[in-house]
Amino acid sequence: MRRRFGLYAALSLCVFGIPATAASERFERWSLEQPGDFILALSFKRSISFDDRAATSELAFLCNQEEKYVAVLLIPLDGTFKNRQNSIPVVIQKIEEQSDASDLTQRWENGPGYIFLESPATQEKLASYLKDREAESVKSVHVFFPNDLDASTQTTNHMVIDVSGFSSGVATFTSRCEQAQ
Repeated sequence: MRRRFGLYAALSLCVFGIPATAASERFERWSLEQPGDFILALSFKRSISFDDRAATSELAFLCNQEEKYVAVLLIPLDGTFKNRQNSIPVVIQKIEEQSDASDLTQRWENGPGYIFLESPATQEKLASYLKDREAESVKSVHVFFPNDLDASTQTTNHMVIDVSGFSSGVATFTSRCEQAQ
């Protein structure tokens, strides 16, 4: 339960945009921020307009330096994610409409309006996948995860995550997170 509390605190800091205590650093479209005294966040945000409103999706690597805890959050566009399952299958592809051997398939945990990874091994697989795609000069990856079949929205969520700058950003994030630990 303590970990979940730290996760929710970190999420609220990222989502509600509490001002950072230190200047943010940019790594292409990735941003490294310290939104609280003991929270460090490396995030990619994409804003789009649909249904006459703007919405933002986000992939964030969060480090709670005080509790020595790391989580990865995937926050879909507002109102587009509805799934009551505890564990959500996630597929990450480098080509939107084509599967290949390099695709990453994982099971993420379900939260209220977002999904997350708590397992360090699974987080490392995700980080390695994103670094590998960047090394291949892939500009972005495509993330797919399901809604409930009876949801009033589409059956699958699709997010596009830019990978340019990720390797540098995650190296700095990891170094600073480990320094605090």
